Amino acid sequence: MQFVSQLRLYWANKTINYSLLILVTLLGIVIPAWYYQLNNLIIPLILGCIAAALAESDDNFTGRLKSVTLTLICFTFATFSIELLFDTPILFAVGLFTSTFAFIMLGAIGPRYASIAFGSLLIAVYTMLGAHENTSLWFQPLMLVTGAAWYFFMSLIWSAFWPMQPVQQSLAHVFLQLANYLDTKSQLFHPVTNLTPQPYRLEEARLNAATVTALNHCKATFLSRSKRGHVDGASDRFLNIYFLAQDIHERVSSSHYRYQELSQHFERFDILFRFKYLLETQAKACREIAKSIRLGKEYQHSGDSILALDELANSLSYLQEQDKGQWRSLINQLNYLFNNLSTVEKQLSNVNNPDANKLEEDVLDDTEAHTLKSMWERIKSNLTPDSMLFRHATRMSIALTLGYGIIQFFDIERGYWILLTTLFVCQPNYSATRQKLVARVIGTLAGLLIGVVLLIFFPSLESQLVFIVLFGVAFFAFRLANYGYATGFITLLVLFCFNQLGEGYAVILPRLADTLVGCALAVLAVITIFPDWQSKRLHKVMAETVSANKAYLAQIIGQYRIGKKDNLSYRVARRNAHNQDANLTNAISTMLAEPGRYRSATEESFRFLTLSHALLSYISALGAHRTRIDKDDTHQLVLDAHRVIHQHLELLFNQLNDHCDDCDTSLIGDPNLEARLSEWREEDENSVKMVLQQLYLIYRMLPELHSLANKFAVRVSKS
Repeated sequence: MQFVSQLRLYWANKTINYSLLILVTLLGIVIPAWYYQLNNLIIPLILGCIAAALAESDDNFTGRLKSVTLTLICFTFATFSIELLFDTPILFAVGLFTSTFAFIMLGAIGPRYASIAFGSLLIAVYTMLGAHENTSLWFQPLMLVTGAAWYFFMSLIWSAFWPMQPVQQSLAHVFLQLANYLDTKSQLFHPVTNLTPQPYRLEEARLNAATVTALNHCKATFLSRSKRGHVDGASDRFLNIYFLAQDIHERVSSSHYRYQELSQHFERFDILFRFKYLLETQAKACREIAKSIRLGKEYQHSGDSILALDELANSLSYLQEQDKGQWRSLINQLNYLFNNLSTVEKQLSNVNNPDANKLEEDVLDDTEAHTLKSMWERIKSNLTPDSMLFRHATRMSIALTLGYGIIQFFDIERGYWILLTTLFVCQPNYSATRQKLVARVIGTLAGLLIGVVLLIFFPSLESQLVFIVLFGVAFFAFRLANYGYATGFITLLVLFCFNQLGEGYAVILPRLADTLVGCALAVLAVITIFPDWQSKRLHKVMAETVSANKAYLAQIIGQYRIGKKDNLSYRVARRNAHNQDANLTNAISTMLAEPGRYRSATEESFRFLTLSHALLSYISALGAHRTRIDKDDTHQLVLDAHRVIHQHLELLFNQLNDHCDDCDTSLIGDPNLEARLSEWREEDENSVKMVLQQLYLIYRMLPELHSLANKFAVRVSKS
C-alpha cells in the first residue's frame, strides 16, 4: 500500500509526469528510426518535437486542437520560407527580419500566441541548421513538421487521459506558495529586542510576488477551461478551492499593527511565540492540502493547528485577565490578529467542503482576446516604442539579422548556432539576458566536455540513441528549474544526434564558438537597442502600484456600507493591487542585477517597496475584516478618512508620473483627521476600532511616501 501511495505521488509530480510524456514521445521516434536504419531522420524529427514542446501551452482538449492546428500552420510557413529563401541571402535577411518582428508581436494577443511565435522562430532556425545539406525542398520541412505533429499527438492523448492534472498541479502550487508565505510571516512574531521589520517586509514582498504569480498561473489554467470566464463541470470544485485560496492570501498578506511595538511590549511573554507557532502549523496544513490536491485525495485537517489556536486563545485570555491599562490597545491588536487567523483556520478546514463558502458571482475575469478585431487591437496598441514587446521585437529582429550577416560575411559553415543562441539568450531585459547568458555558456561548455568523454566510451550508435532519449528527457525536466543544466543536456543531445551522421566531433568547436558569438550579440542588442533600464521606468511602476492600491481601497470602503461581497469587481481590484506589488518587487530586483551606472536610488527604492507593501498589507486587513458599519457618525468618519487618503494617493500617483502641477499636500483635506482617527471609543465595536486603526496606520505613512516620491521625481527630471 505504501508503495502504491508513493507511486501516485511520483505520478502527480509535474516534472516526473511531463518527463514520462517526453520519454514516450522520443522513444516513438528513435526506436522506429533505429529499426528501419533511418538515422538521417532522427535529427529533424527530434528537433521538430522539441520545437512543438516549447510552443505548447495548457488548454482544454478543444482548445489544444485549435492551438495545435495554428501552431502547425505557423511551423509549416516558417520552415518552408527558410528553404525557399535560403539561397537568396538578401531576401532571406529581409524575410528573417520581418518574420521575427511579426512573430514576436503576435505575443501581444496573449501568452498562448507568444509560445507559438517562439516555437515558430525556433523551428525556422532548426531548418537553417540542416538547409545547406538538403537537396530536396520538401524533405526537412516535412520531417520537422512531422516531429512536431507526433509530439502534439502524444500530448493530446496524454491530456485526454488526465485532463484535470494541470488544474490540480497549478492549484497545489498555490498552496505551496501560501505555505512559504505563512512561514515568512511567522518570523515577524519572533519577540526580539529592537525588531527591524524592513528585511522581513522585503522578503514578504518577494514571496507575495511568487504567490501572486502562482495564483495568476492557476487562474490562466481555469480560464483555458472556461467559457468567457464561466467554469463548469469537473473544474468547478477546484475553482471554489481557488477562490478560498485567494481569500486566505488576502488574510495572510494583511497587517494589523506595527510588529516592532508588539515585540517590544510582549518580549517576556509567550503570546507572540504562540502566534508564530500557529502560523507555522497553518503553513504545514497548506503543504498537506497541496499534496492532497495533487493526489486527488480528500484532505484530512490535522488537529495541530486547532490545538495551537486553542492554546493561543487561552494565552490571550490570560493577558486580558491581568487588566493592565497600558496593554488595552495592544491586546485589541492581538485580538484582531487572532480573529484573522481563526478565519484562516476555518477556511483551511473547509477545503474539503469549498461549496460552504461559495461565491455569489463565481466567474473569472476573462481578459483573453476572442475575436480577430480584439486581437488586432492588442497588436496595434503595442506598435509603439513605449511598448516593451515592440522594443523586444525590434531588438530581436535586428540581432538575428545581424547574426545572419556575420554568417554570410565570414562564410561560417555551421554558423546558424549563432542565431539559435541569440534566440534563447536575448530576453526583454538585461537581468534576464545576463542570467540566460551565464547559464548558456557554462551549460554548453560542460555539455561539450562531457560529450567528448561519452563519445569515446560509448562509440556504438545504439548506445548513443539511448543517450539521445535520456538527454532529451533531462532537457525538459530541467528547462524551467535550472537553465544551465538544461543547456548542457540539449548540447549533449545535439552532439549525439550529429554523431549519428558521422559529424559528432566536427560540431564541437563550431558549437562553442557560435555560442559565444550569439551571446555577445544578445547582450549587445539588449544594451544598445531600446535598452530597458529599470531605473528609467521605476517611477511609473511605483505610480501604477499606488493607483492599484487606491482602487482596491475604494472597493473595500464601499462595502462597509453594504456588507461583504466577493464580487468580480472587488476580486479584480484585489488581484490588480497584488499584481502591481509583485511587478514593483520584480522591477527593483531586476534593477539590482543591472550595471552599477544604470542603478538609481537603491536605498529609496527599497524603502518605497517596504512602505508600499505595508500599505497593501494594511488595506488587505481592511478587506479581510469587511463588515457593515451601521452607525452613521462612524461611517461618516470612515468616508472622510477615505476621501483624504484617496486624495493623497491621487497626488502621489501624479508625483511619481511626473505630471503634478501643484504637489502641495497641505491643500488636502482635514487637519484634524489624524486626531479623529486615533480617538477610538471604548464603547465602539472591535470591528469599528479595527477599521479606524487601519485607516490611521495608512494615513501615518503618507508623508514619507510623498517625500520619497519627490526624490524620484527630481531624479527623473534630471535624467
